[in-house]
Amino acid sequence: MTIPTLQQAQNLILAHIQPGAGEIVPLDQAMGRIAATAIRARLAVPSFPQSCRDGYALRAEDTQAAGAGPSASNSGPGRPQKPAAAVRLQVRGEIAAGRTRPATGLRAGQAYRIMTGGMLPPGADSVIAFEEVSREAADHIMLTVPCRPGAHIRPVGTDLRQNQIIVPPGRPVCPEHLPLLATAGVGELAVYRRPRVGLLCTGNELLDDIEGNPPPGSLISGNRYLLAGLIRRYGGEPVDLGTVRDDVDAIAAILAAEAPGGFNALISTGGMGPGKYDLVSRALAKLEAKLLYEELRLRPGKATMAAVLGKTLFFGLPGPPPAVHLLFYLLVAPALRRAQGYRHPRPVTVQARLTDPLPLRRGDFLQLKGSRLDAEAGTLLVRLTRPDEAINAIILVPPNRRQLKKGELVRVQPLAAGLPGLGL
Repeated sequence: MTIPTLQQAQNLILAHIQPGAGEIVPLDQAMGRIAATAIRARLAVPSFPQSCRDGYALRAEDTQAAGAGPSASNSGPGRPQKPAAAVRLQVRGEIAAGRTRPATGLRAGQAYRIMTGGMLPPGADSVIAFEEVSREAADHIMLTVPCRPGAHIRPVGTDLRQNQIIVPPGRPVCPEHLPLLATAGVGELAVYRRPRVGLLCTGNELLDDIEGNPPPGSLISGNRYLLAGLIRRYGGEPVDLGTVRDDVDAIAAILAAEAPGGFNALISTGGMGPGKYDLVSRALAKLEAKLLYEELRLRPGKATMAAVLGKTLFFGLPGPPPAVHLLFYLLVAPALRRAQGYRHPRPVTVQARLTDPLPLRRGDFLQLKGSRLDAEAGTLLVRLTRPDEAINAIILVPPNRRQLKKGELVRVQPLAAGLPGLGL
């Protein structure tokens, strides 16, 4: 079997996982979920003609004589100017926001006092602001300017038309969608199920008890917590299958028992060394799994594998947590995104400028470096992470380089959950 590149490995993985079944969830649980179908407005927004100002709702045709001044023949030097014509309208009542409009529509010469957000009464086609009229009496107003039809009115469907798509299929429900969905009367929506991912850590040296003191030669398993956090970050539901000793039969037994359990994916860490330590590969061979690859042309990741076990996608990752961290983002995360219905599950690649030189060990493979990516004055800048920092991107170092220079442009894959300020 030829050793695939990173892109070829991603192609193999994505070819063997499909979006899961859909489910209906209430709106308050929809944040971040992926739309299984187009989510449409049940109601138009607004669903009634609405006033945009505090003022008076009226018929524009009743105001056209307002403001008419003297004709040219009646004006001239030395002649007194006649005041602009005024229109007098009767105020029928008041319409506050949230009140149903009156059953009786406007007749000629009538108006309703109306508040912002109020429903226009039948027959009204214009709104004039309070400051543009004068009150002649408690039930009459005077206008000296004409009104145009549609002034200060939000027609039905201004924000959303009935049946308009709010969230396209394959897109995540974002905070900005929530008020639109609520006002459009969408209380439930169809989203893809979260993928269930089983995780298994292998190693005689690993202990599960985080409160005890490990004896010499042993250590507390950290990958189980790392993987659980990464799976949740990418929308999955982790299921901890525990820690198993370095034994081919024991590994094969737990994989055989769990593969039919409704998992979208299974992940193991450790047991990926050469020769007698190649335990996971031998366990999969016993189970007659379909092997996709058993090493990759990258570091870390040369000792990694993927297979299909029954109907479940399987990832065999190395033991060191830094390697697990980087490989999860590039191999497992795209599979989880595809399982949730993302239309574009692959990582995005951008170019960024190195802020510090990066010395390297020369190698024939692509190298992965955890890094920090930031934006400054419209430029993307990247550097290696410090010990107290979380990575938010991965530098893709091309083969056969001994050093990357300060200021050099490099290829970087931002981690989708780590760059809220960069729009990536």
